[in-house]
Amino acid sequence: MAIHESAAKGFSAGADAYERGRPDYSQQAVATLVRELKIGPGTRLLDLAAGTGKLTRQLVDTGAEIVAVEPVAEMRARLVAAVPGAEALEGTAERIPLPNHSVDAVVVAQAFHWFDGVRAISEIRRVLQPTGALGVIWQSRDAARPWIERLNEIIDGAAAGQPRYRGDAWRAAFDISALFDPLETARFAHIQRGDVATMVDRVASISYVAAMPADRRAIVLDAVRELLATDPDTAGAEVIELPYRADIFWTRPKAIPAGPSTGLLVSVNVSPGGVPKLPIAGTRIRKLGLDGDAHADLKHHGGPLQAVCLYSVESIERVASEGHTSFPGAYGENLTLAGIDWGGLRGGDRLRIGGNGPLLELTDDATPCSNQARWFIESDISRISMLRHPEDARWYAKVIEEGPVAPGDRVELIRTA
Repeated sequence: MAIHESAAKGFSAGADAYERGRPDYSQQAVATLVRELKIGPGTRLLDLAAGTGKLTRQLVDTGAEIVAVEPVAEMRARLVAAVPGAEALEGTAERIPLPNHSVDAVVVAQAFHWFDGVRAISEIRRVLQPTGALGVIWQSRDAARPWIERLNEIIDGAAAGQPRYRGDAWRAAFDISALFDPLETARFAHIQRGDVATMVDRVASISYVAAMPADRRAIVLDAVRELLATDPDTAGAEVIELPYRADIFWTRPKAIPAGPSTGLLVSVNVSPGGVPKLPIAGTRIRKLGLDGDAHADLKHHGGPLQAVCLYSVESIERVASEGHTSFPGAYGENLTLAGIDWGGLRGGDRLRIGGNGPLLELTDDATPCSNQARWFIESDISRISMLRHPEDARWYAKVIEEGPVAPGDRVELIRTA
């Protein structure tokens, strides 16, 4: 999957400025992540979207085996030079080039806002051990002084709607999914110290600044130089102090209820028609389907016997591990479940969602169609067909009892024969 155009262009052009101008990370923040994620000798750690290895090099002394995944070749080259002991791979958060459950921890520094959140957390869960953990860090300029407020105005004036940490839009995937536990968080203070050139490089390393045409970029950087030359706090200073807030977040894959006939509803997905269906915080299931969901093709989809489509996280992970694109809602399922023995399901089995939620009865497998071909290598939609891979086929269900559903609901499998 291609990364955001602004990130691809900007970080390719601005790799040198990134290496020179970006600060290290708060030692307290890094130490907290190391402790909470249990990173140490014997740990296999994935640094995802690792950039030039700013965080990677601060984790070397933990003794962990480090795998760094970075999509931009220019950034990755500098990472290899800075941290030769780390394994560096090309890849994205939406398609991580690692086997299922092959790492003990994942860290993401200054990058999660660039990800397609739904796809990214599905992939992160796939490569994490069930007992593993995810940690995320951002450092944001702390506008504690007037010159920093003015610096932020210059930077914000150069932006054109690119994804940013500010505003918390990146949280949405965690809020509408039960793939992970709720995020825990902590905040620390940090200071970057450097000369004028360092501060100018700090601004030049921002993706949308680096991606600008040379004449427009020069205007932005000249404004930064003028600010630093004229503001009383920075004028003539050999060393300028730029304060930051270091925000960290950590979480673990949500535990699946124990038992062969119990599971978890991790995602509720709807669309106005077509695929993918997008996760939502919850809805109500009625006799003919979910409130807020619709079908583009009523001849082949919908109706009382195909009111709800279901799929499993375990199937998603198996399919994705082969290089196909798979994530909650991709193949049009309404409910994405975890923990149920998918290959052992049969028509007539019933599923109770939540203590007082709906009761569903499996009716038939869902035959894959050409609309899903985009997700598969060589358009091989038979990868999720009942004939070839019954353990990874989707199921249709009719609604025996209506009721509300939300991510995190417990699922009980009821055998009827």
